Amino acid sequence: MRQTIYAAIAALMPLTAVAEGIALFPVKLLDTSQEVRDQTTDHERRLGILTDILYSELDGAKLIGLGSISHCQPQTTDCLLAVAQDAETTQAVFVVVQKASTLILQIFVTLVDVESGELIASRDLNFRGDNDESWRHAGMFLVGQLQSLGD
Repeated sequence: MRQTIYAAIAALMPLTAVAEGIALFPVKLLDTSQEVRDQTTDHERRLGILTDILYSELDGAKLIGLGSISHCQPQTTDCLLAVAQDAETTQAVFVVVQKASTLILQIFVTLVDVESGELIASRDLNFRGDNDESWRHAGMFLVGQLQSLGD
């Protein structure tokens, strides 16, 4: 009975009053490996792989492109969360990959409530290997970690 009442109330509420989804900001790379070979093309592809996985696997994810945050200089929390609000999302995901060497990489993830700016969760995940398959595997693991927050 309660579920029916809640459903009826929800149906009467204006749809625009409820923001949905997760703002997925551009994934960043911090390469501190000091490797001599220029790997820009490889890293851009891998950032794309990680972004594609997050976008396709997280329900309600909305990509926030670089153009949408170009006015946020410097990229402050207030400015980025305002962009997420404009995208009508309730949460924002910020991801930074740090490459320490060809073997050792870390992903730092922050999930934030858009309205309040409160930290919902953060994760620090390690993965091995700077190659497409390692990044793919790390992306799928990260999605599982983020999805488990709702359980």
